[in-house]
Amino acid sequence: MATEAEPTLAGEFPPATEDQWLALVDKVLKGAPLSKLQSRTAGGIIVEPLYTGATSPGSQDEAGFPGSAPFTRGSSSELRADGAWGIRTLLTASDPLEANKTALRELERGSTELLVRFDAAFRAGVVPTDAESGQLSGTDGVHIVSTPDLQSLCSGVYLDLAPVYLQAGSAFTRAADLMIAVWEQSGVAQSGAMGGIGADPLGVLAAEGVLPQGLEAALTELGSLAARLNNTYPQVRSCSVDTAAYVEAGASEIQELAVMAATGAAYLRACAEAGLQIDEASHQIEVTLSVDADVFTGIAKLRAARRVWSAMVAACGASSPAQGIQLHVRVAERMMTKRDPWVNLLRVTSASFAAGLGGAASVTSLPFDAALGEPEELGRRMARNTELLLQEESNLGKVTDPMGGSWYIESLTDQIAEASWVAFQGIEAAGGISAVLLDGSLAAEIEQVRNARLSQVATRTQAITGVSEFPNLAEEPILRVVTTSAAGKIPRGGSASTLCEPLPKVRWAQEFEALRDASDAHLETTGSRPKLFLVNLGPVAVHTARATFAKNFFEAGGIETVTSELGGSSGFEDPEVALAEALESGAHLACLCSSDKLYAERAQSFAQVLSQGGLAAVYLAGNPGDRREQEVAAGVTDFVHLGVNALELLSGALHAAGATVTEGATVTEVPR
Repeated sequence: MATEAEPTLAGEFPPATEDQWLALVDKVLKGAPLSKLQSRTAGGIIVEPLYTGATSPGSQDEAGFPGSAPFTRGSSSELRADGAWGIRTLLTASDPLEANKTALRELERGSTELLVRFDAAFRAGVVPTDAESGQLSGTDGVHIVSTPDLQSLCSGVYLDLAPVYLQAGSAFTRAADLMIAVWEQSGVAQSGAMGGIGADPLGVLAAEGVLPQGLEAALTELGSLAARLNNTYPQVRSCSVDTAAYVEAGASEIQELAVMAATGAAYLRACAEAGLQIDEASHQIEVTLSVDADVFTGIAKLRAARRVWSAMVAACGASSPAQGIQLHVRVAERMMTKRDPWVNLLRVTSASFAAGLGGAASVTSLPFDAALGEPEELGRRMARNTELLLQEESNLGKVTDPMGGSWYIESLTDQIAEASWVAFQGIEAAGGISAVLLDGSLAAEIEQVRNARLSQVATRTQAITGVSEFPNLAEEPILRVVTTSAAGKIPRGGSASTLCEPLPKVRWAQEFEALRDASDAHLETTGSRPKLFLVNLGPVAVHTARATFAKNFFEAGGIETVTSELGGSSGFEDPEVALAEALESGAHLACLCSSDKLYAERAQSFAQVLSQGGLAAVYLAGNPGDRREQEVAAGVTDFVHLGVNALELLSGALHAAGATVTEGATVTEVPR
C-alpha cells in the first residue's frame, strides 16, 4: 500500500539563511541598528523582528502538553465540547425584568452563560433602608434586593443547563444566599446547579477602595463560602480572581499575571484556613483575565497565565490535576471608543480571536456600543455572533493550542511567564497583594505603565483608529441611555471597613474624545466647528502629503480643515491672498503646508502676515529643525509633525479658536 509523501511547504523555494535576511534588512535600514525594528509590550518585553527555531523554547517542547504541567498548552487534554468555549453574556440593565428579557434573548440566539452584575448599592452592601441607597440603587447593574428579584431575572432560564455567574462586590455571601434560594425554588438539584458566586474581595478593594466588612472578615467570609459550596454544589465555584480593576487602570500583561497569582495565593490561604484541602480550594476558584486588540500578546499572555497559575498552585501543595486553571476571558473596556464606535467591531473581533486561540474556557465579549451606555440589541447581536462565527465558521475551538510551536509565541510566552513570576515574588515579598494595595505601591507601579501608554496615545505613537487617526467629523452620533457611574459614590463604611485609594478606570481614547466633545459644544453654541485653513504652498505634488497629514491631525481634535480652490491646486504665492481667503472661509486658525525647500523660502513671510492679520494661531506642518527659532519669531505658533504631543497642541488650538475643553479632560504631559 502506497504511503503519502510528507508535504514540503517550502520545497519549491530556495533555502534562505538568517544571514541572508539580515543582509537584506541592512539595505533597508541603511546602516541603522536592527533594534529599530524591535517593539515592546506594555510590560517592557522586547518583540524581535524575527524568531527562529534555534532560539525558540518551543522547539524542545518545554511548554509541555495539554492537560499536563505546566499546562501552558491547555488545562485539559480533551478538546472543548462541540469545539466551543462558553459565550458569557453580561447583564447590567437596572430592571430585573428587562435583564430577564435580555438573558432569554441571548440564550435563545447563541449565548451559553449569564453574568449578572448587581447594582452598586448591592455591591457596596447597602440595603434599601440605608441613607446611601437612593443614589446607588439601579446604578451600574441590576437592581436586586431579594430572592424574588433574582428569581424574576432567572425566570425561564434552565439553570441546570445555562451557568449563572454573579458580580456582587463585597456582598458576595448575601448574593450566594439569594442564588441558592433561586436554585432551590426552581427545583435545581445541588449536583446540577452550575455557575459561580464571584467572591473577589481583593478585586473589590482595588476597584472601589473600600471593603465595608474589612479585609480580614471578607477573606474569612470567602473561605466559609468556599467550604460551604465545596460540600454542597460541586459545579459551582465560589471565588473569582478577576484582574479587571487592574487592567482598566492600565496594568501591563506582566502586572496582570502577577496580581492574578498573588490574589489566587491569598484566596487559597483563606480557603485552607476554612478547612479545605488545597486541591479543593483550587477547584473553588475561577480566574478572569482581560484581552485587547493586541492579538499575539493576548495569546501569549493566556498561555503564560496557565503556566504561572500552575506553578503558584503547585507551590501551595496542590496535586498535578488541581494545578489547571479555570480561565474566563473578558474583552478589555479600556480599548473601546465612543467616537466612530463601529471600529470597535474590529477591536472586539481581534480580542475574541486572541481569547479563543489562547484557550479560554469562556469569553465575555463587548457590544460595539458598550462605551456609549447600555448596549442595544444590534451591539449585543454583533458581539454574540462574533463568538459564534469564530467557533462555528473559523473552527477555532476545535484545535487545542494552535499557536503552540510558533517560535514567536513560544518565546513571548516564556518571557511573559518568567517576568510575571518575578513580579509575583516581589508582591509576596512585600507582604502579599493586600499589602501592596493598602500601601499604594502597586497603584504607583500601574500608574507608571498607564502614563507611558497615555503618552504614546498623546503623541499618536499608539494610534486609535477613528479617534486620533482617520477621524470622521461628519459621523452621526449614536444615542444611548447613559449608564450612571458609581465612581466616588460608594460609602466609605464604618470603623470595620478596609480602605485604600481605588484604582482609576481609563479608556485610552477619552482625552481625544474630550477634545471632540469641546468641538461639538462649540458647534451647538455657534453653529460651526472651530475651523483651520490649510495654507498650501506650491503645487499639489509638493504640498499634498503634509496637507493630508495636517487635515488628519487637526480633525482628531474636532477642528474642521478647509482650503480654497487656489490652495487645493497650485498653492499660494502671495501671503496677503492666503490671509484674505482664510478670513473669508471663517477660519480661526491656519496651517502652512509645503516642502522644507519652500518653507525656507516663504514660511517666515507667510507666518508674519497670517499671525498679524487676525488669525488666532498659525501652525506649520513639519519638523522645522534648525529653522524653529526664526519661524516662531515670525509668528508660527507651533509645529505639527510625528511625535508631537497632539493632545497638548490640539487643546491649545481649540482654546485659540474659542472652544472650551471640559474640565477634567486632562492633557497628558509627554517628556520632551
